[in-house]
Amino acid sequence: MVTQSKLLIWVFLIPAIFLYSLFVVYPIFSTLWTSFFNWGGIGEKVWTGWSNYTQLLSDENFINALINTGKYMLFQIPVIVILSLIFSMIIANSANSKKMRFYRSSIFLPYVIPGVAVAMLWAAVLNPITGLLNVSLDSIGLGFLAHEWLADSSTAFASIIWVKTWHSIGFYTVLILAALLNIPKEILEAAEVDGANRIQRSIYIMIPMLKNVLQVVVVFVLINALKIFEEPQLMTRGGPNRATEPISLYIYEQAFGNYKFGYASAAGFVFFVITFILTLLTLRVMRGRNNE
Repeated sequence: MVTQSKLLIWVFLIPAIFLYSLFVVYPIFSTLWTSFFNWGGIGEKVWTGWSNYTQLLSDENFINALINTGKYMLFQIPVIVILSLIFSMIIANSANSKKMRFYRSSIFLPYVIPGVAVAMLWAAVLNPITGLLNVSLDSIGLGFLAHEWLADSSTAFASIIWVKTWHSIGFYTVLILAALLNIPKEILEAAEVDGANRIQRSIYIMIPMLKNVLQVVVVFVLINALKIFEEPQLMTRGGPNRATEPISLYIYEQAFGNYKFGYASAAGFVFFVITFILTLLTLRVMRGRNNE
């Protein structure tokens, strides 16, 4: 009986393992192998050993891309987590179920729009000449606030953070909202009887009970921040002066712009290792806090 159960488990696992190995494990090892060559994508590969990796250490553009990626991560995690938590609590406290469904659908709507479409939409809105934002500011007498939002390094980065937040916040809000609605009402009613107001119930009862889902949200935001691509690629091309270029766009540029597939593979593998380590550290830190 035990043997039959194990056999049945393997019957279901083998297709999943095969697909995972084909589309995840194999590309990782293929990228690692390619990183040891000088290869332009076509023709013979020339073995270079660790030269691609040593070159990365002295590549200012690569280091700048890493710093920009870290900035995306450091800004997006607190902004998205805090706003998602606030919006989910506002929706959860809505007494009218019809209003709750309306709010939930409205905030989730941007998430279903493809990232490419979102980037192109906001690139048009932020256009300094014909963009809706500057035109609207000018029409209401605030033309002095009009700006070249995507051409100025001081505002281009913030613009991309805004667009990414607007696009993805609905998913995380609905995720946290689902956990909020599963909190037993008896606990909240008991706190209300004890004199706790809405803010106190939110801070001392609801948020501590959301630790598990907040851990998932932080990891998701971390991974999505590290792999950000569409917005800087379509809105700013990584500019101005590479101020918004993340590591993903730098790898794309090296591979499909400069045809340095070996060098791009080295950068990609280093990026994979960094992402893997950061994800493990985040999970470990948050699990440690949960245990406390």
